[in-house]
Amino acid sequence: MMSRFSLWCRGAGWLAALVLSGCGENFSSSSPIFFEFKQQPGDKYVYKIADEVQWAIVDSAGKVFDTHHVQEQKSVMKFLSIDSLAVRAIDLSFIITYDSILSTTDTVRLKKRKSRVGQKSDLHLRMNPNGRIVAVTSTNPKLTFFYETGYRPSQPAFPEHAIARGYSWTQNFIVNVPGGEPGKVAAEYQFTDFERIGEFDCAVIAFKSELHYVEAYKPKEACVGIADCIGQYDSRTTSVGKLYFAYREGMVVKKENLITTISTMAVKSGDKSAKLSDSEFRDQEKITLVAIYRNSGEKTTFEIE
Repeated sequence: MMSRFSLWCRGAGWLAALVLSGCGENFSSSSPIFFEFKQQPGDKYVYKIADEVQWAIVDSAGKVFDTHHVQEQKSVMKFLSIDSLAVRAIDLSFIITYDSILSTTDTVRLKKRKSRVGQKSDLHLRMNPNGRIVAVTSTNPKLTFFYETGYRPSQPAFPEHAIARGYSWTQNFIVNVPGGEPGKVAAEYQFTDFERIGEFDCAVIAFKSELHYVEAYKPKEACVGIADCIGQYDSRTTSVGKLYFAYREGMVVKKENLITTISTMAVKSGDKSAKLSDSEFRDQEKITLVAIYRNSGEKTTFEIE
């Protein structure tokens, strides 16, 4: 399958990138474009991630606890190698640089909460030239699951042919759920438009996805003294947003994404069940390119709104 991609035109991007079919520079707005990764071993791409999160929990008594907070992270993608099948090995890191509660009615949790500034997470990815993730690994299974559910749905695996504005496609993939049955992500993508972002001419890819899964867990208090008691976490997550690709340079410039998770926690014993809480989590996320460090030592910085 990979033989269709020429080595000299092949590239990479964090979520995805694109270049013209044949690597040409001139085209009209109706010309098909071939999406492909472009970064090379030794390159580092630095992004800023800004999150505005609203989280509301309704307990079994009907009491509402809500929290509104903002957070910023620095994310670095380091491209390590390209194998004979053009699969890229990538180290991906996140470090929290800002963390602030704007408001909350959950004063107990607020007192226990510590600042997350400085908290770091690391993942290792293997990715095909068209953006399909071959593997995601980390020392923390929960972190791997977080990436699979929060980031991977917004990264399309591009068609292996040039596509024109207006083209849409779908992709499905399986996510392993700790303590539960594997969940299926169903995602839709569309090449909707062109837009100038900063100094870059970009193609706009709209996306939406949905994941539903049920996870078993052991409640700390709710199952005390109850035989055969298990906790059940039923969750549905949707992602809706846009990706902006600098198609000549072959890199991601910006992503905007609204991630919404609606979930229910309950306990079950035999054929009896009792709801513990309902919750809704909304994360308005914005990712922008900050800097590129080339293997040659060259550094370029950017100011993307």
